[in-house]
Amino acid sequence: MKNIKVEEVVKNENQVIAIARESPFYPDGKGGQLGDRGKIGPARVLKVKEKNGYILHYLDTELEPGEYDCEIDLSRRKDIACQHTAQHILSAAFLKTADLETVSFHMGEEISTIDLSAPFILEDVLEEVEDLANEVVRRCERVEISEVDLKEAETLNLRKIPEVKEKIRVVKIGDFDITACGGFHVENTGEIGLIKIVDTEKVKKMFTRVYFVAGERALKDYGSKDRLIRSLTTVLTTSPQELEKRVKNLLESVKEKSSKLEKLAELCASLLAKSMASKRVGRFEVYDFDGPQEVGKYLPKFLADRENTVILLRYPDRIEIVSNWLDCRKIFEKLKEELNIEGGAGQKRAIVSTSSSKVVEKIEEILEWF
Repeated sequence: MKNIKVEEVVKNENQVIAIARESPFYPDGKGGQLGDRGKIGPARVLKVKEKNGYILHYLDTELEPGEYDCEIDLSRRKDIACQHTAQHILSAAFLKTADLETVSFHMGEEISTIDLSAPFILEDVLEEVEDLANEVVRRCERVEISEVDLKEAETLNLRKIPEVKEKIRVVKIGDFDITACGGFHVENTGEIGLIKIVDTEKVKKMFTRVYFVAGERALKDYGSKDRLIRSLTTVLTTSPQELEKRVKNLLESVKEKSSKLEKLAELCASLLAKSMASKRVGRFEVYDFDGPQEVGKYLPKFLADRENTVILLRYPDRIEIVSNWLDCRKIFEKLKEELNIEGGAGQKRAIVSTSSSKVVEKIEEILEWF
């Protein structure tokens, strides 16, 4: 059990913040790492920040200033240590395998990322890096933490030397990696169990963001994906080995049927346009369509060029107003002013977020004025 001296408590927009000069709670975001959680007296710690030399603890209930026993969530800290050491291993593996430097690191509650100095990374490089990282995990390398001065740090071949004048905290993973870091780490790489790269994306046009999980998170990720695959194989009546082929065949079939449906919808719209009755409203011929969206989207192609035509397309969630003979924006502005509706409009088309018949009546009333 540790203790903390709370010097001030501030209430700010339904938040309770306990402020201390020193704290056993690690702040969120420091070194890209998640912060500690736990309790200060009877209050749960929801978030921790470092600001102007003070530690701010965001609590779920009020406290008075004073000294309190505090309790840190050690299972969370163990997970943080696991993810952080995994990041060191991955960063070193990318550097050794493909000469790619880590430019930033972010740890999330469920997944973590590193940004690398390349706009694209080949799949076989990712596999090679992952294999190397997990080899380091299986070797159960000792993780040593020490403090050195700047002169000694310059002799250690660190991946990156921080711009500080005081002592530098160094994390060494066997003979595989050594770098400066102030965060939590495991004592032995075997504690991590597994490192898994789960995704990548290009960011800022010049970097690749690598998403990864480690330890218990990796096992949970595997479990959820295994359940998903088993569910899909049941729904699609196939085996895991044939799942990809089955999905591709289904997508091809859907694409083919969608193409045929589009052609039929266009043909239906052309035939409907020839027999569809209109309603005279002021100087306009109003065509009111209440039917499938697949057909409705083609009706303007066959009706819009008819003189003084206004087309109303009614769908379950909206009404579209289409016309080449007036500014649809003016209709929308009038509807918004009088009925407080939502939507958007261009010169030849307006969309209102409702299918109410009262809106159609109001549209016809507005058209009388044009």
